[in-house]
Amino acid sequence: MVSIKPGVSADLIFESDETKNQVPRMQTMIHSVAEKRIILSQTTPPITDTPLGQRLLVTFLETNEGITLRYGFWARLKGFKDYELTPSQRVPVLVVEGETEPKKYNLRMNFRVKPLPNKGLIVIFQDIPVSIVDISVGGVRISAQSDLIFKAHDSIKLTIGVDNTKFDVEGRVIRAWSAKTAGGGYQSYTAIQFLDNQTARESLLSKKIILMERELLASGVQ
Repeated sequence: MVSIKPGVSADLIFESDETKNQVPRMQTMIHSVAEKRIILSQTTPPITDTPLGQRLLVTFLETNEGITLRYGFWARLKGFKDYELTPSQRVPVLVVEGETEPKKYNLRMNFRVKPLPNKGLIVIFQDIPVSIVDISVGGVRISAQSDLIFKAHDSIKLTIGVDNTKFDVEGRVIRAWSAKTAGGGYQSYTAIQFLDNQTARESLLSKKIILMERELLASGVQ
């Protein structure tokens, strides 16, 4: 099992940012580890006004027998403080509380693509197909009529269709909002994080996303 070690450089992503098109990945360093209490250096760029209690993902590289892999663990922001790095040097740090053990993490889990219609990728909720705003291996943003309302932290079940294969997926609502349409009505949008790890789904969806990315680039669509 990979352990969390002091002196290791890491990247930090807040859970609320995971569903954005451009995920703001911030650099940090692990200063100390005492059971679940972990001290991280102030990030680059720095954060100072993030509300306490925010959930975040910390990822780092681990080399074993010449093979380097990325691992990640979930933690929760508990506070900001000054930390005595040496007897003559104090530095600003983040205090977090670890919630999970490190496991292998794929950065492409957060790479999102807006699929073109009729390209073999569908999302179904309660037996009704919904519009895909964008999708990654780790989550999806959907658009639906305003009468389909979700709330943050809701647990929902979706069906993901990749070509001729369908997967039932457990998800959690990260963010839900509405926007006014040109016709004066409202359209609802929901960002959903996939909770279950299905190797077959992740592998097939990852290949599909890469293929769609290449098709979009070839057609000049950004």
